[in-house]
Amino acid sequence: MWFGISASTVAQLLMLAQVSASAVVPAKSEDLCKAALPSAPPSAASGLAAETAFLEAGEAAGRRGGGLSMLQLAASAQESLQLRRVPSARSRRSPGGAPISPVRNFKGVSMLCLQLPISVAFRKEAANGMAFGLGQDPRPLELDESGFAEVRIADFPDAQLGWKGTVGASEIENVPHRLLSVRLPILRGGEKMYQTVFALSDDDVAVLIYRMSSGIPAKLANISFPATASFPEGLGMNASRRSVNLFQAQNIRDVGEADLTSVEALFAYPEMNFGTELSNLLPLNSTKYDLVFKQLMTKATITNARKVDVELSIVDGSWDGFSWMLADSKPVNAWWVQADLEVTTTLVSEKRPTLGINPFSDALLNDRMLGEVLTEKEKPPKVKFAYTHGDVIWFTTKIDQKKVTPYLAPGLTLRSDEAVVWHVRWQPADILNMWGMKDSQHDYLDLEYNELWVTMPVTYRGRNFTYPILMLLDEDVGQMAGQDGGGCPKKLANLTYTFSPPPGQGSEVLLNVNRHGRHVLNVTGKMSGITHKPIVGVNDNKDPAGEILFVMSHQFPWDPAVDRPKYFFVRGVQQTKEQRGLENLRVSYGAGAPEPLAEWFVGEPIEGGYIRMNQDWLPSLDTPFDWQFEEVDPDEFGEWWKIAFPVLYM
Repeated sequence: MWFGISASTVAQLLMLAQVSASAVVPAKSEDLCKAALPSAPPSAASGLAAETAFLEAGEAAGRRGGGLSMLQLAASAQESLQLRRVPSARSRRSPGGAPISPVRNFKGVSMLCLQLPISVAFRKEAANGMAFGLGQDPRPLELDESGFAEVRIADFPDAQLGWKGTVGASEIENVPHRLLSVRLPILRGGEKMYQTVFALSDDDVAVLIYRMSSGIPAKLANISFPATASFPEGLGMNASRRSVNLFQAQNIRDVGEADLTSVEALFAYPEMNFGTELSNLLPLNSTKYDLVFKQLMTKATITNARKVDVELSIVDGSWDGFSWMLADSKPVNAWWVQADLEVTTTLVSEKRPTLGINPFSDALLNDRMLGEVLTEKEKPPKVKFAYTHGDVIWFTTKIDQKKVTPYLAPGLTLRSDEAVVWHVRWQPADILNMWGMKDSQHDYLDLEYNELWVTMPVTYRGRNFTYPILMLLDEDVGQMAGQDGGGCPKKLANLTYTFSPPPGQGSEVLLNVNRHGRHVLNVTGKMSGITHKPIVGVNDNKDPAGEILFVMSHQFPWDPAVDRPKYFFVRGVQQTKEQRGLENLRVSYGAGAPEPLAEWFVGEPIEGGYIRMNQDWLPSLDTPFDWQFEEVDPDEFGEWWKIAFPVLYM
């Protein structure tokens, strides 16, 4: 299906593939999606043709725009072809009202608040328009040169962020957590504001909710915090991520009562956050939608405030850290604050630049989603697929259509009663180096991880697609890249995946998945003989039904008339190395509201198998062009989101 496709045609469709951004700008395209392909000749030939066209288009964009990322390629092609999209009637509809309250309360918060000088390096990024998401002239957002960077590390014992089931119809769930955040002072039309440019949290539910609801680019970390309700005299706190101690505060000392006016000023200004979805990086000529910022206004009821002295150690890793933003690790001011917080979220629209990519420096994009490399495995030489040595098991099963339908994104309907569930371990995946475009000779950022795909056969506007309704994995960089880049509904989980002996005839397979102590899935079976039948949604590159439909992204419906998800269509390209049957399949499902597999599926598996494959991604080449980034219905978005909340975030 790939032969005869020109580079310019591929480039047009790549405009929607910012999800897979993977070169000059480390806008991770992680496992943004996965699709399918058969066993040998068709897979290899199709993948090669698509890869060739893709690389040709990449070279053209690189010559014109100085970059080789899919984002830059897409924008470059769009600019030259002057393509324009016609807004659909449905995208202009306004809902009857916001589905949720914009106000959230946090009781009994304790925090260390630090003001530190901003580095020359960060000031240069800001001066070049590479810091806050909008760099065109005149710049809507500028660094407030008179201000300080604010670093906060806080304990939230009472954070009513979650829901046990449907929003508004189930019990609210407390999500206690710690949060480290770095806020930079900005000016918008002369008005003083802040933007959170770096954040860490020790709870993955809080991470997802901060990223999707508030635009705070939180990443998972280990955070220690004094377990005391009184002043932490002589104590300290620490934030580490992926084996790097990024922040340490030691020997906290009380030096007197704080000036209440100075402390209240810490909460007096709005916070205007760019958001984490990579579609925000597109120019106006690639999408007709305004940029939507999340604006947070905090009302603080302060119960205790002390001036403090503290010793800091702030260190950057290879891919992580914020010390480069600071001129010094000696605080200008430091406070210990205890307060109740009321945070109100509103949405603010800004016009996108007409041409080019909304700028963020490489360092800031790294800080928003990347992390240290934890594997020693590398891709095979001369293999340009980003995802390699994938050991896959899959099975099909009957669907309870009545139970599944409420969880389908707006506009989707089931087209059959059989789902495909599959799991892969990538060894490794070089997620920022799709098709070798970042570095054709070397690996760039290798990740080794497990990932479960729960997919449904759906129809959208009369065409067949595969819809991932739930994805679980054990690599948070992969989670953020897929979520931000393509709207992949990814959550972290504990996954045990073994073959005994190594994959081959007679190997015993075990897959066990659990999350937050909940049983999600257990699969056992025995590998049998060689097979050749490609599996739609896993390794079949030919069947249009194997194209993946994502809803991008999973923001909160603060105002669906202003901001709501878009449809995004992609196609996986696989190179199948080996394929076998799977016998004696035994499957058990969990029934918790966040992963209700026992409600969705009925009976024993129908069939299953094993696949060894490499993989990479392209935007859909069959889906009508003007469907890409079409917005979901605003009324349906709110109602679907309420039902899907625990599946998306909990």
